[in-house]
Amino acid sequence: MTYLAIATLLGVLLALITTKLVRQQAKHSHVRHYLHSQQPSKLSWLQRTIGNLSSNQESDVQKKLLEAGIYQGGLAKYFMPAKYAMLLLSLLLLAIVDLEMQQKLMLGPTLLIFFIVVPDLILESRKRWLIKKTARQLPYMLDMMAVCVQTGMTIEASFRYLGEELESFDKDLCYQIRRTSDAASLQGLEKALHDLSLRLPTPEVRSFCFTLIQNLQYGTSIAQVLSDLSEDMRRMQILSMEEKIGKLSAKMSVPLILLIMFPIVVLILAPGIVQLSLELTQ
Repeated sequence: MTYLAIATLLGVLLALITTKLVRQQAKHSHVRHYLHSQQPSKLSWLQRTIGNLSSNQESDVQKKLLEAGIYQGGLAKYFMPAKYAMLLLSLLLLAIVDLEMQQKLMLGPTLLIFFIVVPDLILESRKRWLIKKTARQLPYMLDMMAVCVQTGMTIEASFRYLGEELESFDKDLCYQIRRTSDAASLQGLEKALHDLSLRLPTPEVRSFCFTLIQNLQYGTSIAQVLSDLSEDMRRMQILSMEEKIGKLSAKMSVPLILLIMFPIVVLILAPGIVQLSLELTQ
């Protein structure tokens, strides 16, 4: 644990220093490129390639962090350097620690897999959990939107209002609503709803987006439809909970058999087996 804590601390410090140096170098290279645009360097294509790869990688990391519910955009630039720095420091500590070569050869690939694969798996797992949590909170948002529409607000105005008011209720749902509202002001509400259904691919969100798109296309009444849709979603959640409760008895049978039945059998048979072994030894 001491070595792991030291490796984590050194990895974070090395990631911060490396990121700062890389950004300073990138700024200096951009300044030199603009000052000496008439004299292109032979390595300019390599610098552009590395810059494009790093920018694309940082955008992908930022997208993963946003999908996992981490909305601090500045953390994306530290993710990859921290991951590789911690990996290198862990391998160095593994080389320094007094262990047999066979154990080091076994721990090396384990550390490689842990620091390269596990952070992405954690982000993906958190993304799936966040999608389910947001879908569970959707009926409350539908009720509030139905009230907003009944008071005379448009759907776009309802999105803007709920994007501000739901911050204290659920920041993840509030982020999705605010992002949809911003996209609607630029691309149109129908395209924004389509993007929302892609970001949150659940039946509840698809039903909500399809209902609003149908309202935009055919001009149907939306307030009562939203109330009915929220009631149907709550009913489906109750049915899902009842199904999980019904499956619980079957799932509990396995630990009951392993932890109760086998010890009882051992307690019943153990005295006879001990007595038989004593008679055979005599």
